[in-house]
Amino acid sequence: MIVSTKNEYDELRSVLVGSVDNFAWPVDDKEFNASVAKSTYEKKMDQGPVADTVLKEANEDLQQLTEILESNGVKVVRPKISKPSWAYSARDIILIVGNKVIECPTPFNSRAKELDLYPELKSASCDIIRAPRPNTNEDPMFDAANVLKLDDKLLYLVSKTANREGAEWLQHAVGSEFEVVTWEGVYSHAHIDSTVSSLCKDTVLLNGSRVTEDNLPSFMQDYKKIWVNDIEEKDFYEFPFASKWIGMNILSIDPETVIVDPLYKDLILTLQEENFKVIQTPLTHARTLGGGFHCVTCDLERE
Repeated sequence: MIVSTKNEYDELRSVLVGSVDNFAWPVDDKEFNASVAKSTYEKKMDQGPVADTVLKEANEDLQQLTEILESNGVKVVRPKISKPSWAYSARDIILIVGNKVIECPTPFNSRAKELDLYPELKSASCDIIRAPRPNTNEDPMFDAANVLKLDDKLLYLVSKTANREGAEWLQHAVGSEFEVVTWEGVYSHAHIDSTVSSLCKDTVLLNGSRVTEDNLPSFMQDYKKIWVNDIEEKDFYEFPFASKWIGMNILSIDPETVIVDPLYKDLILTLQEENFKVIQTPLTHARTLGGGFHCVTCDLERE
């Protein structure tokens, strides 16, 4: 298996797709507990096992996504899960940069060894790096989903799940081949992929409720910008682990083709007007389980 990626839009050749096998929200993860406690939603989350109907529908959606990817010539690797986990969002913890597979220093201790769910990677043509676990707030800390790959640059969103020390550690890990560009004061809650998506070279999809011309990184100033100023609100089961902006969390399988949930009709129309081919397939519990198409996949090879 070849591991090689430097952006989010070149032709996708192989990919990890998450799973809801043995899915359960953690009950003893300090960072997870703190995150849930800060929610302003009127009801509290029931941590632990998730309703069977949610898992059944989520599994059907992931299987349909797998079949779509395979029909487009993409090799799909699924995790091998034997004990309770929340590995629905395959991209959250594992960062693929060039031929490096980085198990990131996530603040969520319940996800610290998620790389072990993909034994195929041990025999792949890649350099596996396991970041040291953060013990204090001053230690390097970040999730893979805080990072967006833009050819020779890695846009790094500083947030509750990624600190500046993590950016410095990442720069050292990737060397001079990539420049880590920190992005601050934009979205503090968690990950980057409901704020900006890279669709093709020098073209980005931007969340107009968070991003402005003034807070864009300087290297993006001349990019083509496709603005999304509002988006339809997806339903959820009992508790929303993601905001409505999870609808912006889409997957490019080549520079002309994206995968989007059919609920988001305005976004689909916008993308089609920009001459993108849109493949529509549902991700029913994206808000319930906290992951859109970009989240539930982790590209291994693009060319």
